[in-house]
Amino acid sequence: MQKERGIKKTKRWVSAILLAMLLAVCIPALAFAANVTLTVNSCAITGKDVTVTVSGAPAQAADGMYYLFELKPYEEEIGARQNYCAMAPAAEIATFTTSLDFNTANSKLYSRFVVAVSENGMFVPVSNASYITNPEAVAAKATGYPVRSRKGLTADWQYSSDLSALGAGYAAYELDISRFFAGGGTNYTYNGKTYSFNSGVVSEYDIVCQKFAKEGCNVIMVIKNSFNPATADLIAPLGRIPGKNCYAMNVSEQAGAEKIAALMSFLANRYSGDKGTIHSWIIGNEINNNSPWHYAGDMGEQQFSEYYAKEFRLCYNAIKSQNAGARVFINIDQRWTHTDANTLAYKGRDVLDHFAQSISASGNIDWGLSIHPHPVPLFNCQFWNLPPGYSGMRNLVVHSDDTGMVNPTNLEVVTNHMAQPFLLAPSGNVRHILISEMGFTSANPSLPTDQNIQAAAMQYAYKLAASNPFIEGIVIHRQIDHASEVANDGMAVGIRDAGGAPKVSFNMFKFMDTADPTYANFALPYIGASSWADVGLN
Repeated sequence: MQKERGIKKTKRWVSAILLAMLLAVCIPALAFAANVTLTVNSCAITGKDVTVTVSGAPAQAADGMYYLFELKPYEEEIGARQNYCAMAPAAEIATFTTSLDFNTANSKLYSRFVVAVSENGMFVPVSNASYITNPEAVAAKATGYPVRSRKGLTADWQYSSDLSALGAGYAAYELDISRFFAGGGTNYTYNGKTYSFNSGVVSEYDIVCQKFAKEGCNVIMVIKNSFNPATADLIAPLGRIPGKNCYAMNVSEQAGAEKIAALMSFLANRYSGDKGTIHSWIIGNEINNNSPWHYAGDMGEQQFSEYYAKEFRLCYNAIKSQNAGARVFINIDQRWTHTDANTLAYKGRDVLDHFAQSISASGNIDWGLSIHPHPVPLFNCQFWNLPPGYSGMRNLVVHSDDTGMVNPTNLEVVTNHMAQPFLLAPSGNVRHILISEMGFTSANPSLPTDQNIQAAAMQYAYKLAASNPFIEGIVIHRQIDHASEVANDGMAVGIRDAGGAPKVSFNMFKFMDTADPTYANFALPYIGASSWADVGLN
């Protein structure tokens, strides 16, 4: 009997242990058992609040209620949180209202919102997550968007008077966010915290933006991020490795994300008025080239694109909440479907598509596209003829969506792609598209070129781009030769040489969009045509 009681006792202990193990497995599973059955139809600022509307087959909710949670950019899930920000009865259509708390420590401007139900003491998501889609609703400013001409230049502020003299509509420039955090002196209070930005750098951009404003240009600012150990928290955590050209921004950690949001808010506020205006913001340079141009760490293309979408969203909301008239762009290079040994240089088309899908899935916004359709290869100034070694490469430059590269001859590949329904703007129109960089060298050790060929190439490329109604701006790279590009890359793409002397292309740029045929016709013999009609242009 004693032995039998011992056996029974042992069995009870085993049963208890098995039950405990079963519960340990099942209870967490139950906490995440609900299906995502609701779709966020709108997530928008209304007055001083955020209104979120969802619809779909009612999710099972034991207490008959839905709960709205906010997730900061650096938060991935609700987890064990209990601090929902609004609630509504479970129904096929449910609407939530929560305070925006704009420019306070509790601001929800950068948050995304998700609906959950209560299960076993935890909150389980039953909807997709959506960001606010109209940050411009709280903007105190709405500057115009001047376009004197579709042509523009990668500009040098020391030669800013060229811009109006040449009739340039756009002036493109670069801004490195890391420089603003290396030192202080200019204070800015944002979301309950005071930041101090480098006064010398702020003064520098005051001069630049005011000079460009004086010349009547639409200012394009390319936002970059460099490696500096002192400002490493601005860089994506997986990308903090020195040696890359530029880096992805940190939206994965609270401190870094808040700093970037504050700086972008500061810049958009400051440069939308009497200190000049930045009209067009490009977030990152050639971002499909993860290494070395927008390094976020070694990862696959889709993971990179989804991370970049978060970067872009944070910058977009910061900019548009200060200046409703600003436009914000993603940028890719000329690699459309081309890949090579660099596994971190992704197909531009894939990055574009996955970025767009990520944005649409979490609240569609009015982003634009900027492209760099340089000659192929870069130093091939006579871009209309591929050089030996390239001409035999299958589909390298063709007029279809599977082209390897985009250059001035096949720009319609990009605009046709952008006309697809899943890529359209919230208005239903094709999105804003800029050529923000397109350069032609007047000297190169590998292929024959000179100042005349450069001028002819620039005229031909401009006519090709201007014949496409979806391309709003055409920026020629650049105003003056850059010493390192000449020395390291054999690329002398300026319309002035490094000493400031105008090249033949200087006057070509001035007259290439006018009715004066002199300069346009100068280009014809170089491209092998007797008239522009021969190549299908006016």
